[in-house]
Formats: sequence, C-alpha cells, structure tokens
Amino acid sequence: MIRDELAATERIDARRATIVFFTDFQCPFCRRTHRALAPLLEERHGRVRVVLRHVPLPRHPDARTAARAAICVERLTPELLEDYARALFEADDLSEAACEGMATERGVDAERLRRCLTEPAVDARLDADLARFDAIGGDGVPLLYVGARRIDGAPSREELAGALDEAIAARR
Repeated sequence: MIRDELAATERIDARRATIVFFTDFQCPFCRRTHRALAPLLEERHGRVRVVLRHVPLPRHPDARTAARAAICVERLTPELLEDYARALFEADDLSEAACEGMATERGVDAERLRRCLTEPAVDARLDADLARFDAIGGDGVPLLYVGARRIDGAPSREELAGALDEAIAARR
C-alpha cells in the first residue's frame, strides 16, 4: 500500500524524494521528529516532498481537530500546508479557535475553512489515513517512510539525514 502511494507520488513529482509522515500534531514524539526533520528539509529544499498522513491518537484531545484543520488547509491552499503544519507542531493550543486562527493568519479564508471543516470529505480523508496506517501494521506514531525506508518511532537527526540522502540519491 505505501509502495503504491510512493509510486503514485513519484509519477507526480519524479524529481523529489518522498517522505510519508504518519503523525499526530499533539504527540510529543511526533513534535520531536518534526523539529529534527525541519532543518534537514530546509537544507535539501526542492529535493524532498512531505506527505502528511494523520493518525490523531484518542489520548490527545485536540489532535483530531488539528488533523481536520490541516486537511482543509491542504485542500484549500496546498502551498500553505508546510508552514501551517509547522505552526501546528509548535503550538501549545490546538483548539478549534486556535487552529482556525493559525490558518487565517497564513492567508486561508476563514469562511471557506469553516465550510471545509463541515464537509464529509474531511472525515473521509482522515478515515483513509487511519486505514492506511492500520493496513501497514502501524502501532504508534511517528511512523515515516523516507523513500522506501520505514522508520518507526522518533528517529535521530542523523538517522533522518541518512535516510533523506539515500532517498534523494535513489531519485537521480
């Protein structure tokens, strides 16, 4: 399933390596992984693409709210998703109001966002992400596929750098 997703992504953008990041915006290990990954992506700007797959854990009360907002931002203004996801990973408050505020601060139209959040397609996308996670035998987040390499748990910066460089080299 992930290999099919990676193959489809690579057909869309054959120049860049792909990371599929199964995550929860409230998960401390996911946040740590994001902090390690962000500067590595910046160093490799234009050579890596990140695909977020949302796995909001039930013990994180605002994780589903943040995931739904991220899905809407991705649908409405995909060019803002990277910055918006960074803000979600760094935010102390992931309530509905806070998620909406972070989106509108970045230029997302508030009314369009509110409409999007009521659409059944948002929950369908979230359900699809959770189904993918289950299908690959995910048992915790973060879970990343960097190119074809699976990384379970919070990797070190060095492990991420090595996996990124390997995935980029495979694209050449």
